[in-house]
Amino acid sequence: METSLLQTQCFLEIRSSAQSGLLIIGNLPEKYSELQVTLGPSSIRLCTAEQRVNLDLPVGVRIVPPSCRSLQYVTGDGFHMRLQVQINQSAELVPTVIETLQAQTCYNFQCQACGQSVLKKQMFQRVLPLPSGNWNDLVEHWCCHPDPFAKALRPRLDDCLLGDTFLLVNAVSVDKTAVHEETVRQSDVKQVVQVESENNTIVCTRCRKLLGIVSSSDTIKFYITEVLVQPLTSKVLKRQIHGRSWFVETVVAGRLKEFSTAQCSFRFCIQGHDGKTYILLWLLNSDSLLVRSHNDSNSDFTRVDKNAVKSESSHKLCEGNNAVKVLYLPCLNGRNKLVEEKWGKNISVHCMTLPVNTCLQLLLILASSTASLPPSLQNMNSFKVAFLKLD
Repeated sequence: METSLLQTQCFLEIRSSAQSGLLIIGNLPEKYSELQVTLGPSSIRLCTAEQRVNLDLPVGVRIVPPSCRSLQYVTGDGFHMRLQVQINQSAELVPTVIETLQAQTCYNFQCQACGQSVLKKQMFQRVLPLPSGNWNDLVEHWCCHPDPFAKALRPRLDDCLLGDTFLLVNAVSVDKTAVHEETVRQSDVKQVVQVESENNTIVCTRCRKLLGIVSSSDTIKFYITEVLVQPLTSKVLKRQIHGRSWFVETVVAGRLKEFSTAQCSFRFCIQGHDGKTYILLWLLNSDSLLVRSHNDSNSDFTRVDKNAVKSESSHKLCEGNNAVKVLYLPCLNGRNKLVEEKWGKNISVHCMTLPVNTCLQLLLILASSTASLPPSLQNMNSFKVAFLKLD
């Protein structure tokens, strides 16, 4: 059965800083030699003798038709071409809670899964940043005497300390009716080589989701992938309902972008709170804009709705998403052990600690993103390629 033009897939990866893009038109009709492709400033027209389809680009994205070059057909992908793209409006991305949390401002701390409020007090008198996650390793290189910073930093009452992927709050501030402390089974602790000193986890009493861990007798660590923090702008708070996968993806992508900007960190070791390494990440760029046609329902970067394809006018709407581009290697069941050990000895590799289930979910998100890409873009050397959405 001949492929309809309405099934044709459009993939456009744009580098915002360079105003350049790679356009791939795939899932072509069998007689693709008869296909005519016409690029306009705001649309891509596909024509055969029987059909005509317009792929409408997102608002603010314009192609420079005379710049198209390097047209080639790649088996398994379709037509590839390089071109210049003008982006009229730069996206205003929302920073993560690590960058936005302020003292003397009221916030609501909620379980991201069910919305239950987890703190008694909604305002901190002090909000202070903690040193970066691998600062202890750096101190060993700087100091020729015992570590002068060996004493743990703990929040006082009404304090909030900001880590790489977590918030430290005083245990008195936590609503004991909203969260419950559970003891980690000792059999689980023995299975790992290196674990955090905490043995107890903090779970939501309503949905039983893990929110953090007990850092000490008077300190609770909440992971930013597990709690939703919103400013209290009115007496009635409207909870932002987002899918779990979307929330994890945007939070992790936002932190990767912030790390690369503030600390020039581009390689990351994603560890679980059990001390195991689950993913090795290499950030390639943080200024990608992905444009995808709606017909690819498996794509992480599109949302299909009933108005996506207008059959009467043969128009298909494309939607864009800001994203970070990463290379990654999974480290489950001893995979990529040699690379993991090599990265572990390199002080330029930044460790990010998340709950184990969140690490596994992030790995699924990465794998889904890889599977949605054209085959020629799914691998780079020995790494897998993926995009994580920022919005």
